[in-house]
Amino acid sequence: MANSNHEEVDRLSELPEPLLLQIISFLPTKFAVRTSLLARRYRRLWTASSSLELDRSDFPHDRLFNGLTSRCLRLRDPSSPLRSFCLKTQNSNRPFTINLLSNWLNRAYSLGLRDLSLHIHSGIIESLFPLILSFESLHSLFLNAIDIDLIGSIYYSFRPLVPATFPLTQLKYLHIKAKISNSDLQTFITEQRNLEYLCFEPLCSCDRILDLSSQSVKTLKLTSGFNGLAKICLSFPKLEFLDLSIWLSAKFYGEMPVLRKALIKTSWLTEECVPVLCGILKSITNVSELTLHIGKPYPKDLPGTTHGRKQGYKGKIISDGFDLFHPLVEPGKDMLMLPNLRSLKLSMCFYENALQDLICLLHHSPVIDSLHLIHVERTPDYETSWAPEVWHSKLPLNSEGNKNYAHFSNLQAVSSPTVKTDQDLVQDYEGAQCINIPDFFAP
Repeated sequence: MANSNHEEVDRLSELPEPLLLQIISFLPTKFAVRTSLLARRYRRLWTASSSLELDRSDFPHDRLFNGLTSRCLRLRDPSSPLRSFCLKTQNSNRPFTINLLSNWLNRAYSLGLRDLSLHIHSGIIESLFPLILSFESLHSLFLNAIDIDLIGSIYYSFRPLVPATFPLTQLKYLHIKAKISNSDLQTFITEQRNLEYLCFEPLCSCDRILDLSSQSVKTLKLTSGFNGLAKICLSFPKLEFLDLSIWLSAKFYGEMPVLRKALIKTSWLTEECVPVLCGILKSITNVSELTLHIGKPYPKDLPGTTHGRKQGYKGKIISDGFDLFHPLVEPGKDMLMLPNLRSLKLSMCFYENALQDLICLLHHSPVIDSLHLIHVERTPDYETSWAPEVWHSKLPLNSEGNKNYAHFSNLQAVSSPTVKTDQDLVQDYEGAQCINIPDFFAP
């Protein structure tokens, strides 16, 4: 029988100090400091942590936050590099002084800073930007510029002046969440010779035209705000992954010859938006993996009648079904060819014309092997509640007896090399494997 009076072993204290420091580095600083109360060994261990994360919202007033931040930086062990510094002050009732923030950043940089994350009022980031450009050893930069107007709405504004030359040229990761002028942004990106990850959200250029290019970026994430831009031009010869969330109001032009994976999310869809969506697809025809989420469709208005307003297209009643616009084919043009596409995940309202477009798309994807489909029901509203059957899914029944989702795998093994009719394709897909995929959009 085991001895019930055996002494408990403190496994945590037996860990070597490098491993303890790595664990502490994942903690927000307010918790890392509290480890000093555990034992004598932990008293100053947090001062050697490779990261500092300080959030103004964790403190009752500015004075306490300022004092602790200054103390944390002053008590740092100089022999232990500070690799990551995250500072969040946007919840303060008043902006912090430039001198105070400059002192904090200079101290952090002197300790070997590599990754910098700032969540600060936009005007302060503009003033600090020249200092940030002097930190030549930075590898990662995240700037979140936030303003709050008189009615409490949050908006983003960031208009730095970027000189022709500056020391900061070794960035590998850049994430900017703010409005920024196109010329300054391009100047800054062009100088980053090692940049691999680039993210902008929300994508609102002050110039209404966003023209970006980079010779090194491999991952690009762009989020466009409502009516934020008129034109988006991208040139990324080494881009491998594109994550694009966009309102279909801006014309899109892209040069991404080695792109292999794309995630596209769009806003609501009208017939006028179809050329914009097709323009995006034209720029990514080389992808082998495509995830596409298309917002709910909106038909055109019919003129008012004695029975009230009706929805329709070119004078026809939309309940006929066949008169709605095609979401994936530009009017008067052929379907795009996707010669390398092997995996397609498509989420949209699969009304009659959408299903026809899907089948046409499959005809133009000769090597596709995996197909995931999710029907997004067009919810009834004031404009369309009189004809809800138009928006019901036209997908074939899946193994659970509904038409809301479907997963087709091993299509190359199922399909014949001969050209098939649309009905043959539907029958093939009905015979393929269908499974539930609730985590469809999960990374």
